[in-house]
Amino acid sequence: MKTKKYLDEYEKIVRDFGGREDRIQQARILSEVLEKHFKLDSFKVIETGASQDFKDGCFGLYLAKIVQNEGGFFQTVDIDSLILNRSREIYSRFLPDLEVSYFLSDSVDFLKNLPEAPNFIHLDSWDLNMKNPVPSMLHGWLEFDAIKDRMPSGSICVVDDNFLKGTVVYWNYLDPQGEVLGTEEIHVEYDIIGKGSLIYHWAQKDDSDWNLVGDHYEIGKNVKLILQKR
Repeated sequence: MKTKKYLDEYEKIVRDFGGREDRIQQARILSEVLEKHFKLDSFKVIETGASQDFKDGCFGLYLAKIVQNEGGFFQTVDIDSLILNRSREIYSRFLPDLEVSYFLSDSVDFLKNLPEAPNFIHLDSWDLNMKNPVPSMLHGWLEFDAIKDRMPSGSICVVDDNFLKGTVVYWNYLDPQGEVLGTEEIHVEYDIIGKGSLIYHWAQKDDSDWNLVGDHYEIGKNVKLILQKR
């Protein structure tokens, strides 16, 4: 799958709207993985946690651009109607010709009841709290477990917001308006902390049928896990 053109378009939009450079770098990494590993005929995508903020990268826009040009479908699910509406505004503005399907639902329930399985999922629905990471990592596992066995061989799963052992995270405390009240330095002492922590460990078991792919698992960075089904 050739994605360079769509990557360039995504990068320009994110930069024009003051988005994060690390999200652009993550899109570059994913583009390399897709070109090397993704061999299926169409791109059937589900994102959990609707993309709705360019300052956080709006990563789903990159995925949707691929769908628009390569065929398949793009579905986004969120439990918050306000976030879903902001997402609808972004996709309608930048990809007016793409039929995006929006679902207001708990993502785990949604994935359990899908009539058609995707071949690509981007799991990003429960915000990671570095002071209490367990709810996010449990939710990430429940999402993955709800759909992993139904996805075809060659499928890709991407899980957002993970930090490897040895990483220092500067964790901001915000007021209700989003202003930073203070910052705490958090040292990651476990193998991994993040939305994909349980998925990361499970994928390395001998009886797992999903493999970690990519060479981007670096200390000191916000890492998107990328897995492929054998």
